[in-house]
Amino acid sequence: MFKSRSRERRIFTNRRRTRRRSSGLWTVVSIALILLVSELLTRIFIDLSGNRSKFAQAKTNSEISQAYRLKFVTENSPSNQDNTNPHLLTAKPSISVGYQLVGNQKHKYWQINEQGFRDRDPVPVAKPQDEIRIFLLGGSTAFGYGNPGNAATISEYLETRLQERLKQQKNSPQLYKPDLLSFEREKKQKQLAKPSKIKPGNYRVINAAVPGYASGNELAHLALKILKYKPDLIVVLNGYEDFMLPSSEEATQIPQLKQYLDNQPTGFSDYLAQVIKPLEKTSYLAKIAQNRWLNSAESSQKADFLLNEQTSKLVQHLPHDEAELQKRVDRYIGHQKQILSLSTAAGIPLVLAIQPEITGRNPSQLTDTEGEIATQLGRTYIEQVKNSYPTLSKASWQLAQAFPHNIKAVDLYKLTDQYPSPSFIDAIHLNEAANQKVAEQLYYAISSVSKMQVVPAQAKPPKPQKKYPQLD
Repeated sequence: MFKSRSRERRIFTNRRRTRRRSSGLWTVVSIALILLVSELLTRIFIDLSGNRSKFAQAKTNSEISQAYRLKFVTENSPSNQDNTNPHLLTAKPSISVGYQLVGNQKHKYWQINEQGFRDRDPVPVAKPQDEIRIFLLGGSTAFGYGNPGNAATISEYLETRLQERLKQQKNSPQLYKPDLLSFEREKKQKQLAKPSKIKPGNYRVINAAVPGYASGNELAHLALKILKYKPDLIVVLNGYEDFMLPSSEEATQIPQLKQYLDNQPTGFSDYLAQVIKPLEKTSYLAKIAQNRWLNSAESSQKADFLLNEQTSKLVQHLPHDEAELQKRVDRYIGHQKQILSLSTAAGIPLVLAIQPEITGRNPSQLTDTEGEIATQLGRTYIEQVKNSYPTLSKASWQLAQAFPHNIKAVDLYKLTDQYPSPSFIDAIHLNEAANQKVAEQLYYAISSVSKMQVVPAQAKPPKPQKKYPQLD
């Protein structure tokens, strides 16, 4: 009888285990079916609503945004050994410049050469004889943050424009000052009224900008790394990072060092993002979760790195009063004077450009997307930037007036207010069309720098012929 009860007990236990397994399996299957049906219904809804192209564009924009998000690693980090990781723009700490991009990185949206410049080819220290090197320094706007590839950046467009100018000079030399000026006064005046030719050579514009850099970082970058490549001209495109950086900071540093180094997850949303990320390309639900829930979680946290800040919270980084604004402007001009001193000592002309910002755009020309950006920025931000940001332009212009032979100032703050076409992808970052406009203005500035021009020689008047007496 005892054996019979024991046997019944074992049978009961086995049945209960079987029911648990079946129940667990059914739960997994049910969840999978629910997700599958939800994915299918989501796709049908998006297709029927006519928003498929908009949704696809949103996916692309989000993908680009993630591709440009900086990942900070240590010198000895294992992540630093895999520079071909297609999802990360990797940077490492630097005592001299705060941080710098890791060399030899490649992504479908950007390429970093072995020197850490945004360029497809390496830059040797020994400059080829016919090469004319122009280095572009700056922060994320100069770097081309958010652009779909190296070819869409300001530096690439500027290089193309300079090469086009050389072709034009060769094909239509009559449009420019001749290499040899006429000795005839009237003819010489007409020749001098024409634009000067730029020096012939192989123009190469090297993008040495780094996302997040302010003038203090750029000063150290120039002194410790750029000058050894013997630039023929330096372009600095900046302003906004200094405008937003507290006066207590001399340069941008790696934010929250322990959190960012090696990109360690710091919360549930970080781990959830890592789980969802592989599904983004194939699942609409995963993409919606990434865009709404996880981004909302991030936006609830205060960023201490400007590139990570939500558009609606940029207002928190503005100068809180006139005294703080003046300190930031003074710091900016102080760094530019040091950059000017270094470039002048090396005989290198300098072009200093204040970068565009969306409040400089004519409100009537804003597209729907730009209007949404302006709405997120808020009235306080817009009014304060409109009143304060031009202070940087005025200060840089005064610096150029004091040193007219060494520096040329270019104010691009309101560059796009005359263009009805879309220009901004956020408060400061530009699309391809706007990058072309910036490159065009920089081209005009460079072509007007005397050291970049061909100086015509003066033709000597013909020697008077000797007159011999006539014989009768």
